Amino acid sequence: MNFCKRYNIWLITILSVFMLFGCNTEKVDVEGTPPTSEQMIEKFTITAMREGKLEMVLKAESAVVDESKNVAHLKFPVIKFYNEGNYLSTFVAESADISMSSYDIKGNGKCTVDSANNEHLQTVDLMYSEKEGLIYSNNPVKIIRPGEKVYGTSFRSDTKLNKMVIKNQRISID
Repeated sequence: MNFCKRYNIWLITILSVFMLFGCNTEKVDVEGTPPTSEQMIEKFTITAMREGKLEMVLKAESAVVDESKNVAHLKFPVIKFYNEGNYLSTFVAESADISMSSYDIKGNGKCTVDSANNEHLQTVDLMYSEKEGLIYSNNPVKIIRPGEKVYGTSFRSDTKLNKMVIKNQRISID
């Protein structure tokens, strides 16, 4: 009988301690939690038109839109540039950030541009200025054209790859 009393006292003590420390009576204020400024979008697309003519089509596997900074962080973006509806080139990057107000794009990692003139550009961290209509990088660049390869330490060009400035260039003719 003495054992039963001790057993009951221990059981009541353990249950009391569990109820005192184990149960959280604090309520979480869900409505008071600030909303996040990010949204995730799968199959992200932006189409830019000027005077009814196609200027740019940007497609990405996914995007995280940071509304507080007005920037979209893109995964595997493909950007096609047009001039008055005519295809100029395609810019591809591993990832990119696009300003949702200016449409300026910063390609991160390996970037390529393929033009309608059968030119292929390779570089790292490529920038696109929508206002100026220019692409540029301060990193080494390689341009492959039919019959030649051009190497440089940096470049600046229009999106058609026609008006190009390449610093410290050297040419390899096939």
